[in-house]
Amino acid sequence: MRTGWKGFPACREFLRCRDLPFRTFERNFRLAGGPSGEMLLRPMLNHAHEYVRNLVAYEPGKPVEELAREMGLEPSNIIKLASNENPLGPSPKALEAMHEALGRANFYPDGGGWALRNAIANKLGLERENVVLGNGSNEIIEFIGHAFLNPGDEVVTAGHAFAVYTLMAQLFGAKTVEVEDPGYTHDLDAMLAAVTPRTRQLFIANPNNPTGTMVGQEKIDAFMERAPEHVLVIFDEAYYEFPDHPVDVLKYVREGRNVVVMRTF
Repeated sequence: MRTGWKGFPACREFLRCRDLPFRTFERNFRLAGGPSGEMLLRPMLNHAHEYVRNLVAYEPGKPVEELAREMGLEPSNIIKLASNENPLGPSPKALEAMHEALGRANFYPDGGGWALRNAIANKLGLERENVVLGNGSNEIIEFIGHAFLNPGDEVVTAGHAFAVYTLMAQLFGAKTVEVEDPGYTHDLDAMLAAVTPRTRQLFIANPNNPTGTMVGQEKIDAFMERAPEHVLVIFDEAYYEFPDHPVDVLKYVREGRNVVVMRTF
């Protein structure tokens, strides 16, 4: 069995195609201690963006089984709402569609999600071009960062809002401006006052995650009347189905305003 770089011709070819200094890369690799991925990363960390090196890993909600072990409870007695998961299980129609899709699992799926985007657009009265699919809202937030954020830009959020807003801003070298939220509720007037010429994004989670508070339609409309044109307003409606009377912000999409509305399955 061959070892070392001579045993990895594909790696050599990749480096050659990328016009990388192979000898320098090979020397760093050997100094790092061999083909271990963990060891290889150590000398490269000094070359990573500082705001990436300082990122703190996001800790998602605990699985029911883990919480049951910690609290000495039966898993069947726990209903988890922290991650917006359906405690009733998947719909029989969804299970049927999954089984049907398994028969074609040997082929790539439609990366553009044509059928799903059409279905969502038809349900919400939008055009297919208005709909973007992602691996959860987290990926949509990252897409928005790729499109609009540069180092030194600013992102405005409420003080007690979804932690991923801040993490994604940091990923792109942007500064998060956290605005105090009395009663754990978004203070839209204060958030507007925090906007500067460097502000690119402003997040409104409604209902808010994790506090469960909500801002009504009248305050949302008054906010949108004054929202600056250079700011992308992102309404996070991951918990849209929970309130009896949710607000309507899709109308701003239909009006062509600078907004993104996020929902989740």
